[in-house]
Amino acid sequence: MASATHNSLERQRTDLPKCHPNTRVAVIKRLLGWIKSEIDFDAFILWLYGAAGAGKSAIAQTLAEICQEEGLLLATFFFWKDTEECNKIDRFIATIAYQITCAIPALCPLIDEALRYDPMIFHKSVDIALAKLIIEPLRRLHSTGFDFKCSPFVIIIDGLDECHGSNIQSGLVKSLAVAFRYSPLRIRVLIASRPEVYLQSTFNSLSIQPHLSRLALSDEYSAEKDIYQFLKDSFDKIRREHNLASPWPSADVLHEITRKSSGQFIFASTTVNYIGGDPDELPTRRLDVIRRLQPPRGEEDLPYAGLNSLYNHVLYSVRDIERIKQVLGILLIINPIVGRKDAMRSADRIDTFLYWQRGETKACLRRLASIIECDEDGFISILHASLSDFLLDPSRSHQFYLCRESLLGNCVAVALRHMHQPVLDEDGMSFLPSWTSIVQVLICNMFYSRS
Repeated sequence: MASATHNSLERQRTDLPKCHPNTRVAVIKRLLGWIKSEIDFDAFILWLYGAAGAGKSAIAQTLAEICQEEGLLLATFFFWKDTEECNKIDRFIATIAYQITCAIPALCPLIDEALRYDPMIFHKSVDIALAKLIIEPLRRLHSTGFDFKCSPFVIIIDGLDECHGSNIQSGLVKSLAVAFRYSPLRIRVLIASRPEVYLQSTFNSLSIQPHLSRLALSDEYSAEKDIYQFLKDSFDKIRREHNLASPWPSADVLHEITRKSSGQFIFASTTVNYIGGDPDELPTRRLDVIRRLQPPRGEEDLPYAGLNSLYNHVLYSVRDIERIKQVLGILLIINPIVGRKDAMRSADRIDTFLYWQRGETKACLRRLASIIECDEDGFISILHASLSDFLLDPSRSHQFYLCRESLLGNCVAVALRHMHQPVLDEDGMSFLPSWTSIVQVLICNMFYSRS
């Protein structure tokens, strides 16, 4: 399927994500080091993972273009949830096989022969299709004395989590690991995705671990400087196009938007697209809308359309949204109110407060791994500062809206229950935080919200 490849016309038409010049340099260098066997020689699969909107697709696209220029690229497939042709496994093998015949023409007659022998091959399992259409032709070509030394060998798969079916996604990873383990061509497979819990489990399996390298888009590869540079260059471009006075915006405003991005490129790119995307609107006014200094013009003026789509996609995957809303309400509404000392920032603390069994909060948050991190110790981190804006605005979040007054009332009731029925911690000790002060603060905020 041509539209799923890195250089497809469809991707060009949709303003494909790509790294801004002189950004993500350290990440690209690390990936190229792995591709060229300078590091992790034995790992033929690398999992690039990070929060939703962290820029994984832009990195994959840029890396694909670099590999193509250097003669290293064998094939690409970019899964995309919003496109029927790119969100299913059905066309993956055909797309990869076609690109391989283009990259290594000597394989073309061998793959054609396999297709003639079994015309129904694309309707069989991924394991069988990979073996018959790719691995066996590679072995047959190798047996003729063909020298793969100068052949391209990099396969890039982006957005695996956007392929329909979590079992299908995990199955593809396992199939690739089995198929290329004994390939005569030293193939490198880069897989980029969000850190969904089922994919974490798949990549942690014993059969894949020996052949796997990982790269997390986390604090080690902080994107803040890159985001600031992207914003600065983008606003300079908008300023020139609209003949605005320099400097615009100020460095303080650039830093403000950078902080709001929380290290995720999607907020920065959404901001730039909104501010500079309509020739009939003043960029200065649209910047004020982003900064909440002015309201949007109406229902069709959607400054956060890209973020709304992202958050809705993640939250729609949750089975019990009401339980999740309880946890999100504590994290985004209650914690800022009660202050740092009494804030519930760990999964165990939230379990205790809600009278849940230990581990229930962690289980709830697993489906939200791409926007909320819960580490091994249960400490919870919100990966997107703009998540709160989304959930507290009913015009954006709709059924996912967090009603401040309702949550405050529910939490006051739970806190009052704790005051009369202290619970025990895991060591059997009385666990009685300063519920009195918490109740007082929450009740004051309830009356303040209604006044």
